[in-house]
Amino acid sequence: MTAAMDSSEARRHHFEVEKELATRLRNSTREERKGLAAELYSELYRRVPNHPRVARSKEKDAEERSIAAQLRLVRHALAPEVRFLEFGAGTGTFSKHVAPKVKEAIALEVCAQGSAADKAPANYRMQMHDGLVIPLPDGGIDVAFSYQVLEHLHPDDVELHFQEIARVLKPGGTYILSTPHALSGPHDVSRYFSEKLETFHLKEWTYGEMAPLMRRCGFTRIQPFLRGKTGPAYRLLLPGFRVIERALCMMPASLRTRVARKFLNNVVVCAFK
Repeated sequence: MTAAMDSSEARRHHFEVEKELATRLRNSTREERKGLAAELYSELYRRVPNHPRVARSKEKDAEERSIAAQLRLVRHALAPEVRFLEFGAGTGTFSKHVAPKVKEAIALEVCAQGSAADKAPANYRMQMHDGLVIPLPDGGIDVAFSYQVLEHLHPDDVELHFQEIARVLKPGGTYILSTPHALSGPHDVSRYFSEKLETFHLKEWTYGEMAPLMRRCGFTRIQPFLRGKTGPAYRLLLPGFRVIERALCMMPASLRTRVARKFLNNVVVCAFK
């Protein structure tokens, strides 16, 4: 009983701290957001030292499962001549895992989250940035990747993010991303206390929202995948996803969430420049 109460109290503390910090980020201007995310996430990890992201980074089994899940999404795009960019790379563990399979692996992050214990390959580097502009030249990246990151970006900055990814990609380059699906959310700590997003998941997306925005930002073809909590991803045509999303939107909210979590837990996209 005491352990359960301690767990409940820890979760409430996590929620209240993250809600406070997320409100600051939501209400900020773009100019203020330059570097603000790094400041706020550093404060979050200091005030919530048992934050799940920090805890997972220390658990070998959880780390191996995460690497396997990410590798399923990008394996087909990796080759010895590929320059690989991971946006929101955390400790850089996944990019280090990818590095032996590619020409160069660049891990992009706004906030230092400690160092992964394994030695970095010679063709790997960690690059810090302000969360907005990617500090890389035009047209040098073959494959960009983000995993459970887009939901943390301010909604007003997502278009700039897609533009920046398109800018650094070579013609024909690929952006592979996975982010929580809005219709099966909230997916963050908000879900235990609210039906709306109140913490650092600033926006969760649908395929219908994301695809047209990516096209406006320079991507010529959007290939969506269907992927639940576990198992493989299956290709479907974009109109099929829109039909599914419209059908789900007609359901009562509680039923919609339960159904969506069975097979629409994430928005998974492979977008081509």
